[in-house]
Amino acid sequence: MRYWKIMAAAGVSAILPLGQTAFAAGFAVHEQSTSSQGNAYAGVAAGGEDISSSYFNPATLTLFPGMHVVGDFSVVLGQADFSPQSASTILGTPITGGDGGNLIKTGYVPAFSGSWEFTPDWFLGLSVNSPFGFETQADADFIGRYHGFGSRVRSVEISPQIAWKAADWISFGAGFRAMYIDARLSSFIDIGTASGGALAPPGTSAADSLISVKGDDWAYGYTLGVLLTPRPDTRIGIGYRSKMDVDLRGAADFTLSPQGQILSGISGQLVDTGARAPISLPETITLGVDYDLTPQWTLGAEADWTHWSRFDQIQIIFDNPSQKTDVTREDWKNSWFLSLGATYRPTDQWTLRAGVAYDEGVIPSAATRGPRIPDSDRYWASLGAGYKLTDATTINAAYTHVFAPDTTIAQTTADPNNQLRGNLTGRVSASADIVSLGFAMAF
Repeated sequence: MRYWKIMAAAGVSAILPLGQTAFAAGFAVHEQSTSSQGNAYAGVAAGGEDISSSYFNPATLTLFPGMHVVGDFSVVLGQADFSPQSASTILGTPITGGDGGNLIKTGYVPAFSGSWEFTPDWFLGLSVNSPFGFETQADADFIGRYHGFGSRVRSVEISPQIAWKAADWISFGAGFRAMYIDARLSSFIDIGTASGGALAPPGTSAADSLISVKGDDWAYGYTLGVLLTPRPDTRIGIGYRSKMDVDLRGAADFTLSPQGQILSGISGQLVDTGARAPISLPETITLGVDYDLTPQWTLGAEADWTHWSRFDQIQIIFDNPSQKTDVTREDWKNSWFLSLGATYRPTDQWTLRAGVAYDEGVIPSAATRGPRIPDSDRYWASLGAGYKLTDATTINAAYTHVFAPDTTIAQTTADPNNQLRGNLTGRVSASADIVSLGFAMAF
C-alpha cells in the first residue's frame, strides 16, 4: 500500500497543468525519460535504463523485477525567429508589422512511471505523460498575425499497462491510453480586407479584431509492445502507440474594434459562439536495439515512424451559421526519428550517456508552413549522467541541444483559405535547449 500511495502522489504531480512546448516533429513531445534523453533515446524501446521506457514499449516492464517509481521533469528552452521578407493582402496593399519576437515559449514537461512485479511472469505498470503539446506566441504587432498570433496545445495521458514474460527470450506488453487534450488558437482578423476597404485600409492594425478559439476533449487508444532477447547481450524492442481521434469542443470569442463591430452588425459574423475542431492524432511505431558491448559499455539505436499524414488540416466549425468554417491547410507528411547512442558505466555509482539523433520535419513545403508551427528537420546532440545515491535510488540529468536549419514560410492567397489572411513570406531560424532531471527508485 505504501508503494501505491507513492505512485498515486507522483502521478497527480505529473498531471499539474504545466506549459508544454514540443520541439519534436509536428507537435509531439519526445521528452518522456531523463535517462533515455541522455543518449538521444537510442534503444529506449529495447529497455533503456529504467521503467520510463514503458511509454515507448510496455513489454520492457519485464526487465525490472520488484517495484519501481520514476519521475522526470524537462524544461524546453526554444527559440524561433521569423525574418519577414514580404507581406501583402489579396488586394495588393502591404501588411504592416514586425517580426513577432521569439515565437516559441518555454515549456515544462513532467513524466511519471510506476511498475509492480505481480508474479515472476506478470508485471503491472502505470505511466502519466504528455504525448502532444506546444505553445507559440507572437508580439501584438506581428506581421504574420492574420495567419497565427497565439497557439497552445496541452495534453495529459494516463496509461495503465500489463506485461507478460512468456519466456526468457520474449515478452509482450499492452496498455490502455486515456488522454485529455485542450487547445487554444488565436489570430487577428483584417477588417480592412474583410470589408473590401470600406471600413479601414487593408493590412493595417488599427482596425484589426481578434478571434480566440478554445476547446478540449478526451481521447482513447492503446499501446502494444514486444521485447526480444535473442542472446544475453542483445535486446530488441518494438512498440506501437495507436491513432487517437479528437473532437475539440469549446467556444470562439471575438474582441472587436469599432470597425469590426460595424462589420459584425452587417454580416452576422464575428459573434461569440460555440466551436469545434475535429483532428486525428497519429500512431507511432518504434524499433529499438540495445547491445552490451562489454559490462561497462552499451550501444543503442532507435527508429520511430509517425503517421503524421493523418494531420491534413485544422478545421474550425462554428455553431453560428453565419460564420464560415475556418480552414488551415497542413498536408503534413509522415516522419522518422533516428538515433544512435552509447552508455558507459565507469563505476558502480556513475552512468554516463551520449547520443545523436535526426528528427525529420513533417511540413512538405514552404506553401504549407505557417507561424503557428514552423516545423523543419532537427538534429540532436545529447549528453547525460546518472548517479546512484543508494542501491535503490538513482538521480539522472540530461542536456540536449537541438539544431534546426533555417527554413522558409511562403503562404499565398492562391490558397483560397488565405484570401483574408494575405500573402506572407520569410525565413525562420530555430533552435532549442532541453534540460531534464529525474529520479528512479526501487522498492
